[in-house]
Amino acid sequence: MLFTYMQQVQRLTGDVRQQKLAPNDLIYYINVARRMVAERCQCVRVLTPISGSITSITTLTGGHSYSATPTVTISAPDLPGGTSVNPAGLQATAVAHVVSNTITSITISSAGSGYFAPVVTITDSTGSGATASAAISPVTQLVYAQEVYPFSAMPLGNAPGVSSIFAIKSVAIIYDNYRYILPMYSFSTYQGFVRQYPNQYLYVPTLSCQYGQGVSGSLYMYPLPSQAYSFQVDAFCLPSDLALDTDVEAIPLPWTDAVPYFAAYLAKLEMQDANGAKAMLELFDTFIQRYSVAARPGRSVNPYGRFAIFFAVGLSALLGGLVI
Repeated sequence: MLFTYMQQVQRLTGDVRQQKLAPNDLIYYINVARRMVAERCQCVRVLTPISGSITSITTLTGGHSYSATPTVTISAPDLPGGTSVNPAGLQATAVAHVVSNTITSITISSAGSGYFAPVVTITDSTGSGATASAAISPVTQLVYAQEVYPFSAMPLGNAPGVSSIFAIKSVAIIYDNYRYILPMYSFSTYQGFVRQYPNQYLYVPTLSCQYGQGVSGSLYMYPLPSQAYSFQVDAFCLPSDLALDTDVEAIPLPWTDAVPYFAAYLAKLEMQDANGAKAMLELFDTFIQRYSVAARPGRSVNPYGRFAIFFAVGLSALLGGLVI
């Protein structure tokens, strides 16, 4: 994709033979343009992971009297993400290694998916006493008594080609079998009316705010967490810089079509062509507006009006499933 961008910018600037603009300058302008598109169009949007895969299993105690083939059992996925790949999660498996009747290490056979708090148990016909704990891939989770969560610390490993979060649309807490959205206030309101008790009150967070702007921003949540809860952020993100043609482009179509125009605007400024720069900027503004209209059509929430509600209630009563 990088080479395609470079060719397009060279055509727009009339520099197809690379006589006026250095390739490194073009790459810089293209990456600036990509960030501009992501910021203005908010087209790189990521839901942070609420669960992950098993990355390692640590033997806490080796136990004694174990046979050569003890059984390692990892609990079933406890928080599946509902994604297109393994929506209900995937069971992880592992194998124990025994030296002198003691378990010395555990190797993962299948990392699985959909885990938040996995439990590892070891059973054997002769041995006992061994314990182990499992670590998972990075997920967004609350930390006991921690109020502040920087954008930069939120994992984006499930979104290739994405570098950082610059704004947050919403934040949801996973509590028991329920996912609920936290109201987000200005920091001044949060400071004045919410966080009145600094550390005496621990519970599930119910209120939040953003402090700071851009990639240096942070989420504040209150009450302070009483334990580790999974939470999910709906985030607007910036793409990673392209350095090679094989690097992943996180910006989707049709927004990629607008990138060369802003890059050409910057290139025209370098060439001291003010009129050409103005023309490229106007084209950029025109195209991103068109793409916004095309990609975000208006939708009717309920085309049938109130009739649909009455129909659903009547059908439920007819089938004997209505409980009042």
